[in-house]
Amino acid sequence: MALTLDDKPIWMGIVVGVLLAAGAVLGVEYGLVKDIKEQIDEADRQIGVLEEKIQQGRAAERKLPQFREEVKRLELELEKLRRILPSQRNTEEIIKKIKSLVDQGEFNLRRASFPSVNLGSTDAYVEWPISIALEGRYHDLAILFNKLGNFSRIMNVENIGIRALGNQDTRTITSEFIARTYVYIEPKEPAPTTTAKPGG
Repeated sequence: MALTLDDKPIWMGIVVGVLLAAGAVLGVEYGLVKDIKEQIDEADRQIGVLEEKIQQGRAAERKLPQFREEVKRLELELEKLRRILPSQRNTEEIIKKIKSLVDQGEFNLRRASFPSVNLGSTDAYVEWPISIALEGRYHDLAILFNKLGNFSRIMNVENIGIRALGNQDTRTITSEFIARTYVYIEPKEPAPTTTAKPGG
């Protein structure tokens, strides 16, 4: 039996039409448009995040020259600190410097011993005591100590012993002392952790 509105008032047909149209609109809204709106909202959110990252990138790009200058300054500072507290013993360089100072003061170098140091220490630095024995004049020895104190790397003079020589023609004293310097221990990179594969 078909439903007809022929014998019904016209307003009832309008109401039925409005109800059918509203149902169709709601069905389309919930069936199709809702998903599309959610996709649009998610895309808007991602666009906002990307725009914020772009702004941060542009701000960082504007600061890049400043960062480069800061890196250069820090590298120069590090180089200066490495001269004061080097990460290597540089035995040959120290021998040359001490020999040059000894020659300038007209000393007779009797002994210079450079003991090995434990560079595998867990400390930030290790001491390196260099034992020196020489003959010369007293005021030249004071100049030598002053120049050792002005080395680019840290160099402390300690345990100084001075005795007069019996024959004082060109040299008047003999001296033994420790020139103590330090070696910086570079921090070791952590060993990469490997995970065992099952069955391997």
